[in-house]
Amino acid sequence: MHSSSNFRKGQFFIVTVVGLVSLFLVMSSLISPQSIKDTSEILTLEEPYFFQNVKEKLIETVQISDCVEIEKNLQTFVEFASKVASEKGYKLYINYEVVECSVHVKMRLLSPRAMLEDEFEIS
Repeated sequence: MHSSSNFRKGQFFIVTVVGLVSLFLVMSSLISPQSIKDTSEILTLEEPYFFQNVKEKLIETVQISDCVEIEKNLQTFVEFASKVASEKGYKLYINYEVVECSVHVKMRLLSPRAMLEDEFEIS
C-alpha cells in the first residue's frame, strides 16, 4: 500500500510539472517579442516634425504681425507652407479665422504614411 501512495505522488508530481511547463509555454508565446509592436517607426517619420515646425512658425507669424497685417501675413505663410508640403509629397490644409487680433486655426497634414491634425487658438 505504501508503494501505491508513492506511485500516485509521483504521478501527481509529473502531471503538475507538465501542466506548469505547458502554462509557462503558453504565457511566453502570448507575450513573446514577435507580438510586441515596434513603435520606433514613428521616430523615422518626418511628418510630425514638419507639422510641428509649420505650427510653430504659424504661431510666430501671428505673434509678430500687427492686427492689421495678420490676414495678409497668414495668407502668405499658408501659401508658402502648402508649397513646401506639396514638394515633400504631403497635403497641408490650414483653415483659419481672424477675429480682431486672435486667430482660430485648424491644421491637417496628410501623407501616404501619416495623418496629423490640430486645432488651436492664437491670441
